[in-house]
Amino acid sequence: MSRMLAPSILGIVLVLILFPTLGIADPCLMVYPAAGNVIYHYESAEYYVVGPGHPLYEAAYDRGGEVLIDINTGEIAYEVYQANGLSGFLLDEMHQGYFLMALDFDISVDGFNNFPTTYTNVVLVFDLIEPTGCMPSITIDGNPVLWSASLGWYWPIGDFVVSTPSGSNYSDIQNYAFSWAGCQTVRIWAFSDEDFNLHHDGGECFSAYSHDLTVPVKVNTWGKVKSLYNK
Repeated sequence: MSRMLAPSILGIVLVLILFPTLGIADPCLMVYPAAGNVIYHYESAEYYVVGPGHPLYEAAYDRGGEVLIDINTGEIAYEVYQANGLSGFLLDEMHQGYFLMALDFDISVDGFNNFPTTYTNVVLVFDLIEPTGCMPSITIDGNPVLWSASLGWYWPIGDFVVSTPSGSNYSDIQNYAFSWAGCQTVRIWAFSDEDFNLHHDGGECFSAYSHDLTVPVKVNTWGKVKSLYNK
């Protein structure tokens, strides 16, 4: 799925996107902003929102006057609420995920699951860098990320044990200071590289798109991109 990004004079826009992760090889992990107010953009095929007075409304999960419901289960979308800074929702059939405006920020890698598990050989991936051929400067916790011909830019996390109860699920979180510059966009996601070949054998992941407005963009794209923040 393509994800557009909204411009900001602050410099960087982060979009984190949710995709199903169960039942695939090389499973994915959640990635979202560790702090800061974020709006979650959702599509109608996956979620819908309810307000006060609706049978599924629970005030504890109210964000901006709405509660997000998983259309497949008819329950509150607990996985989306893992981001502490979640402040609201926006229907967006084109660009789903968390939107955050910041220059340098911490990202959370979350092993959210419905049972205890260990993710083997987890790696963060930074790809879909635009414009094509641009060479970004990317660091994690102040360290330059690594490069692989098969995967591109990445950062090894190692094994990830998930055993802490979180409601009816389990969640453990690792935070990393993320910083980048030099290009227009980069995608961030994480997966468990179970066969140690630096290749993701599975479906789409929780992904992050970050946009740096210090790098010029085409003027005719600004109206479309800015519309993503009309909340």
